[in-house]
Amino acid sequence: NSLAGTTFQASQQDGAPFYDALAVKRLGYDALAVGNHEFDFGPASFARFVDEVGKRVDFVSANLDYSGEPELAGLVGSRLVSSTVIRERGEKIGVVGLTTPSLPTISSPGGVEVLTDLAGIAQAEIDALTAKGIDKIILVSHLQGLDSEMALVGELTDVDVVIGGGGDEILAEPGDVLFPGDEDDIYGSYPQIAVDGDGDEVPVVTTPGNYRYVGALQISFDRHGEVKSIDDGDSGIKLVAGSGPGGVRADKWQLRKVEAPVAAFVEDLANQTIGTSEVVLDCERSEVRGTESNCANLLADAHLATGQALAADFGVDSPQLSIMNGGGIRGEIDQPEGPVSVADTFRLQPFGNFIAVAEDVPAETVRQIIEEGAILLPASGDGGFAHVGGASVVIDPSFPARDADQSTGVQTAPGERVRELVLDDGTVLVTGGVTQAVTVDIVGLNFSLGGGDAYPAVPFTNLGISDQQSLQNYIEGNLGGTITAADYPRGGEGRITIL
Repeated sequence: NSLAGTTFQASQQDGAPFYDALAVKRLGYDALAVGNHEFDFGPASFARFVDEVGKRVDFVSANLDYSGEPELAGLVGSRLVSSTVIRERGEKIGVVGLTTPSLPTISSPGGVEVLTDLAGIAQAEIDALTAKGIDKIILVSHLQGLDSEMALVGELTDVDVVIGGGGDEILAEPGDVLFPGDEDDIYGSYPQIAVDGDGDEVPVVTTPGNYRYVGALQISFDRHGEVKSIDDGDSGIKLVAGSGPGGVRADKWQLRKVEAPVAAFVEDLANQTIGTSEVVLDCERSEVRGTESNCANLLADAHLATGQALAADFGVDSPQLSIMNGGGIRGEIDQPEGPVSVADTFRLQPFGNFIAVAEDVPAETVRQIIEEGAILLPASGDGGFAHVGGASVVIDPSFPARDADQSTGVQTAPGERVRELVLDDGTVLVTGGVTQAVTVDIVGLNFSLGGGDAYPAVPFTNLGISDQQSLQNYIEGNLGGTITAADYPRGGEGRITIL
């Protein structure tokens, strides 16, 4: 419902409203799932969001326990609910919510406890609703990928529709009007069909985020509350645009209250040019979450330079290696050749994480950080995919992947996919798949070094500078304002080799 970025930064200005909350309130949702990004800036920020959305929208998640966070605990039962009932034209529709169990390792929920028995928790809510005579049940969930929703349906009964989130999958038919470039990213048709525990077919839908598309699922129920048919002619997604096939009339209130002030804030940042890029930077989600990219290399180098410049001031060793998680790169689109502005740095590094140094980290721990980012290879899509600065790594996906609890990061079995890991100074951490008995000083985001993305957590020292400021300083200072193709060729220069 909100993301780190310039819209969020605009909302942090003195006297400014939470612009994403205003937009959501205006859209008039009946119920909203609770995802991971709601907690990127901690529980207090999420509480502010809920408060500014207003009282007409229920935030549904049956597997979040808010009792450990006072600002959220006071909203339980009124705004934060496990399930809700929507009344529409005389019919009662039950809505049950679920949030990804990996929340503690991919965001910052603080004292919010995440319960992991998704099927058991959801079924209990469904059963409670059906016991009240409610025979139309929607599961709205944010499980980070539609495959998770599809699998979960097989463990449930009496759920009629599933609306998933977090994976940004495009469900469309050949010939549907999509944004340029999306034609090659179609996951499947709209809707997908899963089979529940009773053998009944359940439609499952999703759309990409950022208000780019709107989905409409048109279904008919029989008198027993069973899905009777799906109207394929009226179901599907439509792009949201100001003109063309997806053209919609602008909402004057949204323009005045949300878009205009945010645009003014962003324009001010965009007018602050800090350099130029002589090469396109590959920053798309699929590029930074499963392969080496020049965009990710730039960020890894920036944070390594920051760590080396500030280490002595904080009484820590100068790092030789930097780790940059792909999920922390939020550009979503390639950075074109030409001027680079402060707005661009916020777009790429919006979370406000701090650059931190961890000293004397055993080579095996470093290896398992990179192993965690390699668990989905050769497929892309994992936010933990680890980019490196000051080193080269060879990964072979044919070897066993690391096995760790995604909600706690506790390792069950070490990964063996990292076959070579060598620092630029010649120090060998892994060779021939064998970890060496050495230690290394590393730099990364405090989120990552603290166990984010299910990485092994290590003690660290914050250096008091944000990820965005680190990138800006590097472009202005270390690079003299110019990002060259020689330093950052498209596709990278071979730091990461995936066999």
